Amino acid sequence: MGEQLRLFDEHRVRPSRAHEAPLAVRTSRRARRLILRLVPPHTLELVVPRGTRPNEIAAFVAEHRDWIARARAEIASRYSSERELLPERIELPAIGRSWRVQYRTVPGARPRRIDDGESLTIVTPDEERQSAPALFRSWLLDQGTLHLKPWLLREARLMPGAPTDVRVRLQRTRWGSCSARGGISLNAALLFLAPEVVRYLLVHELAHLKHMNHSKRFWAHVARFEPDYERLDRTLGNAWDEVPLWAHGRN
Repeated sequence: MGEQLRLFDEHRVRPSRAHEAPLAVRTSRRARRLILRLVPPHTLELVVPRGTRPNEIAAFVAEHRDWIARARAEIASRYSSERELLPERIELPAIGRSWRVQYRTVPGARPRRIDDGESLTIVTPDEERQSAPALFRSWLLDQGTLHLKPWLLREARLMPGAPTDVRVRLQRTRWGSCSARGGISLNAALLFLAPEVVRYLLVHELAHLKHMNHSKRFWAHVARFEPDYERLDRTLGNAWDEVPLWAHGRN
């Protein structure tokens, strides 16, 4: 338990075995009690009220050890070790594009990626390719900025209001968000989804420029621009399985 307490300061309790889902720790001002929950797609989260003592956290984790073990077993059954392998091909259904992936080992070379439009070459100095996941994520962020930002702005021309800022990130728990100031953030992993699902998410976030909530008026506003929003919202909620493990955000 001492190891867990040391790592609590780093906001992550590491799993005891390789490939186990980590237990991320998040401090919350609003939380009134300790809460364990499964965060899509493969993270367990412990929500901790601000000011909670480390020994209380340790006791809570110990008390719920069986629940954590069952949750990790469920995650392991859904995310096989094969999904952690680096890809040989990347498909981005949202934009109807695909890339063949090649790997080159160049001792002493700086890790880099080369995209010629049809293939993506990952250059690493080691055969273990430890830097490859980070290269893939930076490439995906570039693709997200290139395609998702203008896509959102095109949809914005058809709806009232316009975002004050558009950012593309890789997030672990959100497909998109809209701030009170009108800034919209999009998850680059949306590129792994079907175009109609991505468009719904864009309409959803743009609708928040008019209604910063999920009230009946908000959903009525969404329905004006996407009548099939209920089905698409359910599809989006279950879409994390479409995202390869290397593409999941780290924050």
